[in-house]
Amino acid sequence: MKTVGRLLNELIRYAYDERLLDTDDHEYVTNALIHLFGIDVWVEEEVTEKVDFFAVMADLLDHAVKQGLIEADVEPLRDNFEAKVMDLFLPRPSELNRRFTSLFRADPVAATEYFYHLSQATNYIKTERIKKNINYVYEGKYAPLEITINLSKPEKDPKLIALSKQHESEGYPKCALCMENVGYYGTLDKAPRSNHRVVSIMLNGEPDAWGFQYSPYAYFNEHCIILRKEHIPMRVDATTFIELLDFVDQFPHYLIGSNAGLPIVGGSILAHYHFQGGVHPFPIEYARTLSSFHYKGTTVDLLDWPLSVVRISGHSRPHVLAAVNRLFEAWKVYSAPDLDILAETDDGPHNTITPIVNMFDDDYMFYVVLRNNRTTPERPYGLFHPREEWFHVKKENIGLIEVMGLAVLPGRLKSELDLIKRCLIDNEDPKSYPDLEKHLLWIDSLRNSGFGKTDPDVRLQDEVGRIFENVLEDCGVFKTDANDRFSAFVNAAFGRK
Repeated sequence: MKTVGRLLNELIRYAYDERLLDTDDHEYVTNALIHLFGIDVWVEEEVTEKVDFFAVMADLLDHAVKQGLIEADVEPLRDNFEAKVMDLFLPRPSELNRRFTSLFRADPVAATEYFYHLSQATNYIKTERIKKNINYVYEGKYAPLEITINLSKPEKDPKLIALSKQHESEGYPKCALCMENVGYYGTLDKAPRSNHRVVSIMLNGEPDAWGFQYSPYAYFNEHCIILRKEHIPMRVDATTFIELLDFVDQFPHYLIGSNAGLPIVGGSILAHYHFQGGVHPFPIEYARTLSSFHYKGTTVDLLDWPLSVVRISGHSRPHVLAAVNRLFEAWKVYSAPDLDILAETDDGPHNTITPIVNMFDDDYMFYVVLRNNRTTPERPYGLFHPREEWFHVKKENIGLIEVMGLAVLPGRLKSELDLIKRCLIDNEDPKSYPDLEKHLLWIDSLRNSGFGKTDPDVRLQDEVGRIFENVLEDCGVFKTDANDRFSAFVNAAFGRK
């Protein structure tokens, strides 16, 4: 068993290897670690072998638990302490901002690569946990859809539930996206942010009003969050489009998008205005074109996608912006009662969009996804929300990432799918498993459709993919059998007969 001193020497070696530590800071960081771990005697040791960060950190956290430096051996409290340890190897926010800005002026790609590496190397981005996720591609009707069963965040264990009752939740930070999170130690129910950093960027001519950070549980490569530093609610309006275009002007290698600003049709935190982006080719980018026309320096494409999507592209930013605004203004007031589309009721406005932007060969590619959040007594979750028959696989709101064709499904599915496979192969009764109650109708349909004739794992993956595709279709305001109405709306929006 390695001593805590040896482990800390290995951690310091790791920091040098990952360019997290400069020799000028060696004594300062060493002394901070000595204090944090309560060490009486320190000996510098040479470390020549490659350091396994996760093994070293696991042993250090075990030591911290035994010494009472961590209140209880539960994941959130271990994470809090680990983040504080890694904070010692990070620059202060002001120093990071200067470094990022200096790199950005020379090359935006170099700036984001530096910041992304820093976030990974300090385990702010939980790379090891993200590896647990199950990922595969479903060859759907519209394009190959990406399916992720999210195992990054395990469910709370009984010890954690008991501890939670002893700690009242704090009202600070206001939400998980607030700037107040930078350097926040963390609690049982609020994530550790000691090793969290946000760099400042300018959008819409507002200096220091916006922050750029990475997502700790990234769903795709360089999954980032662009947040308004002021805690204001989500919205989508003409200013939003300017802000999105400003971002891709500065970071043309990134895609960026916003969730809708209304409940039900937005998949993330509605209390804080923010966008999501990254470097990833999403399935929506490979969608076929139903029809196309030109409008004042832009190309307008109606896409063959389960949701109703219009892509507006062009080299001229003002022309693209004008076209997007024109479509948005037309959609806000559009109603088609026979299609259940009502722009407004006594409950308020219902039509909004999910806007997404990237660059392709120096052209702006602006995806406008039409959304409507109306509910009825028969469809209390939303007329354009997944139907209840799919809730056993996906119940949550369908937001930006899934709109683009990447499913983020609950981690419970892994064990449930394993049980379903056992029941179907060994002819066990699924009613004997409480976790399978929600799946009983699905299991019956699988059994009646010759489940054992194909590879069971492949069959289940395909079935989950098919359900996700159905979920997306449910969210489409113009169903695929109403493409003529979709086309008529878009043409009318641009003054075409």
